[in-house]
Amino acid sequence: MRSVSNSLPLGRIEYSNRDDDQVDEDLEDLRLLHSNDQNQDINQQSTAINLSSEAKGSRNVDDCVIDYSEIPNNSNAATTNRNFNRHDDDDDDYKDDDDDEDIAYKDLDVSAEQLPQPTVQKSSRPSIHHQQPRHAKRVLLIGGATLVGLAYLIMFTATKGTRYDHSVKMNVILMISDGFGPASETFAREFVQKLRTMPPSERKKFDDRWSFFDDKGNLNSTLVAYDKLYGGGLPLDPLLIGSSRTRSSNSLITDSAAGATAFSCALKTYNGAIGVEPKEQKPCGTVLEAAKHRGYLTGLVATSRITHATPASFYAHVIDRDMETKIAKFLIGDGPLGRSVDLAFGGGRRFFTSKNATLITTMPASKTTKRRGPSDTNDDEKNEDLLEVARDRFKFDVLMSNKEFEDRWKGGSQTGGAQIKVPVLGLFNDDHMKFEIDRFNVINDTEKEPSLRNMSLAALQTLSRDAKSSSAHGFFLMIEGSRIDMAAHSNDPIGHLYDILAYQETVRTVKTWVDEANKAGWPTLMISVSDHETGGLTLGRQLDPKVYPTYAWYPETLLNSTGSVEHLTERIKNFKLDNHRSRVAKRQSTISSTGNTTDLTGLRKFVVDEIFKGGLGLNDFSGEELEMSLKLVEGNDYLNLSYHLANMISRRAQVGWTTHGHSGVDVNLYGYPTESVKDLIGSRENVEIGKFIVEVMSIDLEIVTRDLNRLAKVWHMTEDTKELEKYNELKHYSHEF
Repeated sequence: MRSVSNSLPLGRIEYSNRDDDQVDEDLEDLRLLHSNDQNQDINQQSTAINLSSEAKGSRNVDDCVIDYSEIPNNSNAATTNRNFNRHDDDDDDYKDDDDDEDIAYKDLDVSAEQLPQPTVQKSSRPSIHHQQPRHAKRVLLIGGATLVGLAYLIMFTATKGTRYDHSVKMNVILMISDGFGPASETFAREFVQKLRTMPPSERKKFDDRWSFFDDKGNLNSTLVAYDKLYGGGLPLDPLLIGSSRTRSSNSLITDSAAGATAFSCALKTYNGAIGVEPKEQKPCGTVLEAAKHRGYLTGLVATSRITHATPASFYAHVIDRDMETKIAKFLIGDGPLGRSVDLAFGGGRRFFTSKNATLITTMPASKTTKRRGPSDTNDDEKNEDLLEVARDRFKFDVLMSNKEFEDRWKGGSQTGGAQIKVPVLGLFNDDHMKFEIDRFNVINDTEKEPSLRNMSLAALQTLSRDAKSSSAHGFFLMIEGSRIDMAAHSNDPIGHLYDILAYQETVRTVKTWVDEANKAGWPTLMISVSDHETGGLTLGRQLDPKVYPTYAWYPETLLNSTGSVEHLTERIKNFKLDNHRSRVAKRQSTISSTGNTTDLTGLRKFVVDEIFKGGLGLNDFSGEELEMSLKLVEGNDYLNLSYHLANMISRRAQVGWTTHGHSGVDVNLYGYPTESVKDLIGSRENVEIGKFIVEVMSIDLEIVTRDLNRLAKVWHMTEDTKELEKYNELKHYSHEF
């Protein structure tokens, strides 16, 4: 049984001798309460949203179409600038205490015709037949003052919570270039500039993929801000507004979990934390959850597992980033707030299948009570398929392949995105999605994956279409170039370069979208930032400590590479395995896995022809480099083999790396349009980006944090929770970052 204390805030329940069925009931009640709050907020918005006379028909973005015919124009909306007291304290979890919860979400769009109008007198001269008594004059004065005050109050309420010129909708697109430091921007830019000096035959493969050059051999202005004098820049270059300081609450060098939580919860936390504060490990409301509560649609796009640290920090709350099955439960909606994510594209399918799936763990009522989750009713559900739950219970449209994605999206057609329905979950790889250079070279249709640019454009089309038809607000979309970071962890300049270019391509598309949306009268802004730098990349390397280095690095060294070192290492591993199976078949007997089962002659030829020459694009390899490769293969040391291959190409390009981990340098901060992001100009703490999003979207993290903590003891695990180690499925510091 449970006892409810009348002295507690709404929804805060005290338990005595609770049973697990009652726990499930209360969690469902909490979801409904949160959902009802959200629906009430939406219904309180003004229905007087008029179409802009300037928003005519459809506007093209690249080769796809955005239909802006129904987007509301807020250019004439009554607005009032409001100054906020920014909290610079990194441990401050919530927004200003003086915000009144009762009216925080009651914004109104009041046209001039709806405001109280003064009475128009036919003559300013008083009637000679009737003189008003003095008390009547006082009543009129008081009444007039009341009407003026009421009008001002309505106008103030209409714009409460933001100092920006919008009272109804504001779209925010947060782009995160994981592991991308200042040197990475220079690295990619100078590679592209070097292409301009190359013969057309040598750069053809780049032209086919990236359209870097026009028919006259000039850098394509659609990709770069071309400057003939200096060789051009990348799409991010003109958007630079400042830098972000990246330290976490417990280290000068952050990890992705703490880095992303700084953006999502607007607070510093410890490395490894997903959506929890550092002191007591309590859940903290995120900008995505608050946006959903406020009436926005929400989306996530990533090239990592969608349960990985960065995307997870926007919708999940766990004390350890490795708890990815539990994180998957949050994504589909089986958490304390219900479903907060409307659209999610990425990898990580394995955490949604029955082999890996386990229910969200709750604290047992007693030592003899079996461990249960919010939707756990029997032992068979411990291995439930989360994809089935997503489809059946939470009504997700689940996409499992590039073909399904392309069929739904119909990219490039007049109905781009029209057949993708929210909520939608796209899982295009069992693990992380492929590095861009490997994705582009896939021939087998069943192994193809959508590009970051196409996933992002489909997300923009889908969310904007549904937002303007069903929401009084806009949308929040997080886009992550995830594998920029993972290539840098391997010190792989090839994988790092191509994923940066894929991210730049996506930036170009998003910027075009932002321009078109703003022209149509729908305020939209984009922010691009990294959670941290990875690898300690330097352009310039001293190869011999006894010889003073040459002031140079050589981007052309990367021109002939055809695969990431991860992909090349996997090819060697598969070759050895196939070779072993062939020898076993010929002998018709079992060979010990610890014996020398590899045909060294065949392996040597494969490594030389397919890996060194065909993969890295190197012909000047040394015998020592070859022997080291063979030794690592024989020892099944594939991690160090990947490092060895990466070092071979890095040395020749004279690219340096200081670590296989993260570094503590400040990272570049980009934003657009400049007028909309001017408050981020300069050197900023990463938490300030989260606070900026809260202000510009007029959302409230405190309300969501309150809802999360109402029954946190029931569903949330801390370091004091018994059997916690059972739920840590990965060890991300073993080549998982």
